[in-house]
This record gives sequence, structure tokens and C-alpha cells, in this order.
Amino acid sequence: MIKTRFPVHPGAFDCRVDPNGSEADIRAQSRTPEEAELSFSESYLGQLRALTGPIPLLAVGARVLIEDDAGRFLIIRRADSGDWGLPGGSMEIGESLMDVVFREAREEANASLRDVTAFGLSSNPRIENHIYPNGDQVQNISLLAHGYLANDDYAPTDGEATVVAFARFDDIDEASFVATEYPTFRHWQAFKATGRFQIV
Repeated sequence: MIKTRFPVHPGAFDCRVDPNGSEADIRAQSRTPEEAELSFSESYLGQLRALTGPIPLLAVGARVLIEDDAGRFLIIRRADSGDWGLPGGSMEIGESLMDVVFREAREEANASLRDVTAFGLSSNPRIENHIYPNGDQVQNISLLAHGYLANDDYAPTDGEATVVAFARFDDIDEASFVATEYPTFRHWQAFKATGRFQIV
């Protein structure tokens, strides 16, 4: 049996959805770090990985674009590869995909979010196949979300990121960015241009 300390919180989010279904204003209730943070070996994916070794696994989760009021995006330098990337990760038992958005923003960058919009779902294996430096393989199935930064004390917090920075999309070097994550910027631009949820 795979266990997790992540609790199920009925009503953990107060959601108000726009009548057109295009945006949601979602405020997370606070959880203590002991409730939300797991080591990789304790996580759902980590426990599966212990049973399977490095074979490809499906990893359901979320990735979040965090924008500041100047139109810059929060990016993190990954500790495992040195590449730049976005906050994101896999779902745990007892979580919703929106739980993942808020948790990963907090865990990887100590970022609080406001005005969050789920704008896409990415599962294309040509984009979402990833091999980690240790040889573990995943095909991500990621909810894509956008939110605005709601705090000033952002910083790397969980060891997955060594640097948190802000950059404009045009200033981000694709070659130094995690390949599965860079297309998220284009999907956000397509969503803004069309208003259509991006399924890629």
C-alpha cells in the first residue's frame, strides 16, 4: 500500500469561477509544512519508483507560470540539472491538481498566488517525456496554470531549486530551460490570444 501524510481537506479551496468558465479566483487555506511537504522517497511517485526502478512512469501533476506586476515570470534554477524551469510537480494521494499548483509554488519558491487560471493540459509525449539526471524516466501529464505573485518573500525553499528569479519571456534562453517546461509560455500566449483551454 502506498501511503502519504498529505491530508484530505474537504473545502481546502474557496473557488469562485467566472460565468464564462475562463478564470477562477482560488485562495488556498494554509497548511503547515508538516502536512504538505514530503521527501521524494515518501511521495507517491517516489514510492512507485522504489518498486519499478527507472522505467518510464506516467506522472500526473501541474506546472505554474507565476507572473509579477511588471509582466515578468518566476523561474527557478533546478538543483539536479542546473537548468532553468518552472515550479511544478506530481500529485499526491489526497490532492487535487489545483492543490498541486499552490503547493509547488510554495514549496519550490515560497510563492503565494492570486488570480489563478488553469489554462491548459499538456500530455504530448514528444514534449512531456523527461529523463532525470539519475536516469528516472517520466511522461508528464500536467495541468498548466497561471497566477500572479502575492508575496515579496519568495526564495528557494525545498532543495529542488537553487535560485529564484524573474525574467520576461523574450529574455529566457530556451536552450538553458527544461525542455518539457519551456512550451508552457507559448501555451499561455495561445490561451491569452484565443481564450481557449489549451490541450496539447
